[in-house]
Amino acid sequence: ATILIDSQAVLPSSFVPEPLQAFLAWYVDLMKDPLMGQAKELLWFQCLVWLELLCQLPFFVWACQMLWQVPASGSYPDKFRNACIAYSGHASTSMIPILATLCTNEQASLAERGMILSVYLPYLIFPVALMSFAVSSSGDENKKQA
Repeated sequence: ATILIDSQAVLPSSFVPEPLQAFLAWYVDLMKDPLMGQAKELLWFQCLVWLELLCQLPFFVWACQMLWQVPASGSYPDKFRNACIAYSGHASTSMIPILATLCTNEQASLAERGMILSVYLPYLIFPVALMSFAVSSSGDENKKQA
């Protein structure tokens, strides 16, 4: 979704294939998404999308690779866990203004707010789950050495 949809908030339309532009227009109309629908007018949202593209997306790919390959020791390196904590803190706090905007959108009914939140909540759930994993697994190497 980041590359195909979210990037349209910051990239010139000439960089985006017509079918993806049409999909975004359909999505905005169906979900009444006030952020993607007005993304070109919301500088704060554009800044968050740039951070998503340049920082969060590369880390997400790396984290998925690391999580897929469980180390023989069963414990991930501290540098990976620390990076997970930093990523999770950034990604989850960047969701606060987004979720606040969606929850207080007076032009949407309660049902429409619920639908749009179901689209955005995974962007909060994955970082929080990753943070929980990183914090709960920290210190495993030190325990084994003791």
